[in-house]
Amino acid sequence: MKNMKKWMCLLAVLTMLGNVSACGNQTEELSQPDSTSASQEDDAEPEDYLNEPEETGDDAPIKEDELVIKGEETTPASTTTATTASETQTETATTAQNTETQPAASTVQNITTDAPATQAPQQTEAPKETPAPQTTPAPTEAPVDPENVVSGICDLSSGNCEGEGISFSGNTLNITGEGTYVISGNLPDGMINVSTKQKVKLKLNGVNISNSTGPAIMVNDAKRLTITLIEGTVNTVSGGSAANDGAICTNDTLEIKGAGTLHVNGTVEHGISSDDDVVIKNGNIHVNAVKTGIMANDDITISGGTLKVVGKTNGMKSKGTLHIAGGNIHVTGGPKETKSGLFSMTTFTLTGGSLYVIGCGAAEPDPATSTQNSIAVKLSPSIAGGGSAVISGGGSILFDARSDTAFNTIFVSTPEIREGMEFQVSANGADCGLFTTTANMTSVTATY
Repeated sequence: MKNMKKWMCLLAVLTMLGNVSACGNQTEELSQPDSTSASQEDDAEPEDYLNEPEETGDDAPIKEDELVIKGEETTPASTTTATTASETQTETATTAQNTETQPAASTVQNITTDAPATQAPQQTEAPKETPAPQTTPAPTEAPVDPENVVSGICDLSSGNCEGEGISFSGNTLNITGEGTYVISGNLPDGMINVSTKQKVKLKLNGVNISNSTGPAIMVNDAKRLTITLIEGTVNTVSGGSAANDGAICTNDTLEIKGAGTLHVNGTVEHGISSDDDVVIKNGNIHVNAVKTGIMANDDITISGGTLKVVGKTNGMKSKGTLHIAGGNIHVTGGPKETKSGLFSMTTFTLTGGSLYVIGCGAAEPDPATSTQNSIAVKLSPSIAGGGSAVISGGGSILFDARSDTAFNTIFVSTPEIREGMEFQVSANGADCGLFTTTANMTSVTATY
């Protein structure tokens, strides 16, 4: 019988050990990283840019003393600790033990022999309950705002940089890491150079960058560069070269957004140039260039903001598609007959916003994909620099076009333009006649 009990106990122990081992193996298997989650290239279609959710608060004013470099975030402290409670209990028990073993103090008694002494029965006091140890909660640190966690910080004026993937080489600020970088200060005759396979966000917090031999911002490689204009700041970039033909020049998708102001001066070639896409979501943006104001190889998408573009050749040009869905946009092109205020080599889709164009030609929206009405006026003869042309309709001025350079075409599209609406055109104060809009696109010639 005794042997039987021993065998049963041994069998139970072995069963328990097997279960523990199985649980350990299961935990290890579940904690293994997923090797299939490789990053994908940013191959967004132009329509995808219009459907991307907007980030909120990432362009709010920056308090630099609250910024935290990625990897240096603190973890809130625990409110109670088991070690403190255990140590308190141990100390209490030790004190009680020492009290029991300590000898009592001696007393002198007066003894009488008249009568035998009668001792009163001793009463045993009930043991006092030891109060539970009191623990003081440890101070809790406030959680770090995710918007304040950045990959790096740089003051261009002093050259001081913090964080991984950001450093100076001569007068070039190199960004070679993924993430968000806050940039402020002045950099005369220098540039920001981005070279990484990952997405990079530059938060411009009041910068002034000029370059006499190349771009002010150059993207050799990045999955996407996002320039965020911090609210209340004014940022200026100037430069360009024949090889890298823009004050902002990128080989990949460029996105501009935010509540701040950006001035772009293309002193050699274009203002903004991209071998991929240019996406403008909001911001107060002014572009001035000796050639094309904004140039993209694949697509230009604008969904918001205030945009003023002046180019001495084309105002805005896409060698692929053009999508305008919002914003207040003024574009002026140069005086050459072969150039346009607005040019799209393939489909031009117009679904919203207010668009005003001056130049020697303007692309017409595709009627199959566009939903907002437009008016294009061809002026004969051309208006010399300093002249004006006006389109009025619906009881108000739709477009008062003025330019320092010669032009022969004006184009306007706003939500107020309706099918069947009468409009009037004048050039240099002379009446050119009364016209009526048709569906989607109305093109007329106005002679003065």
